[in-house]
Amino acid sequence: MSQEKTNSGSSSALPSVTFESLISEYAGTALAYLSGIQDPETKKVFIDLNLAKRMIDIIEMLKEKTDGNLAMPEKNFLDNTLYNLRMSYVRATNNPPPQEDEASTGDKSVASTESEATDPETAEN
Repeated sequence: MSQEKTNSGSSSALPSVTFESLISEYAGTALAYLSGIQDPETKKVFIDLNLAKRMIDIIEMLKEKTDGNLAMPEKNFLDNTLYNLRMSYVRATNNPPPQEDEASTGDKSVASTESEATDPETAEN
């Protein structure tokens, strides 16, 4: 069967998986952790720099493991994605989110779960 049924019962074809789509999945997750994710129960928005760094580290590992095996467009995409993620990470660590304030008038409060921020380019695991 070339198409699988979705939970709603309709059939739909998923786009083919490419190296770029794999990197985009991890990059999107990293950006979500850098910009904030809303907890569905508490409705609070939290930023998790540790999980963002983890996603960046995974992409870096993929870069190392695929070195010499990528087409030039794939290599350029990977390099550009890593650069942009690292810059976003540095901005997030240099500009921490505002602390949760009970006097705040907004519905969203921001909490950071980052315990020890480091530059992912210079950090060693």
